[in-house]
Amino acid sequence: MSPADVKARTGQPAQARTAPTFPSHLLVTDRAYNPDETLLIRQAQAGHWDAFAELAGHYDAPILALALRVTGSEREASKLFQTIFSRAYEELRGYRFRCSFYLWIHRIVVRSCIQFLQQKDDSHVATPGTLAQLSPRERIVFELKHGFGLRLETVAAILETSEAVARNIFLRAVIVLRLEADKRG
Repeated sequence: MSPADVKARTGQPAQARTAPTFPSHLLVTDRAYNPDETLLIRQAQAGHWDAFAELAGHYDAPILALALRVTGSEREASKLFQTIFSRAYEELRGYRFRCSFYLWIHRIVVRSCIQFLQQKDDSHVATPGTLAQLSPRERIVFELKHGFGLRLETVAAILETSEAVARNIFLRAVIVLRLEADKRG
């Protein structure tokens, strides 16, 4: 992905690696459906690519930022980003409005990121830094909570688990990172 593509998608230059903050209306798990979003979803389910592209545009910046944090590479992030939205498009017909679209698409994001990290682990490619010490699930929870500032309630909803389980995963990640930092001095 070229620096211009990164800037177009995230609104930040490629060198800026800070995660964007999520808009406050996306941080709650029980937000009401936006009528425009519902219409776009219905149109996309009917096969209208333009509606899906507009809908995806509501979520692409934070998803690309997460992909960049998970992969550590613009090239890998671009591949992961494309995989995520391809899966979302393929699975959209099965979306039944049982949860917000935000949660639904972020569940696809989390599954895709965990799968990426597991494949990376299986190929024995070392992840740079102390985050390599975390399991894929711990890494994703840590990134969502610490890197993006999502509430544990929201992280739990994305993972389709309880807030207590999400908290435990996050705390395990923090402990592992602290121990690793202590080892490195």
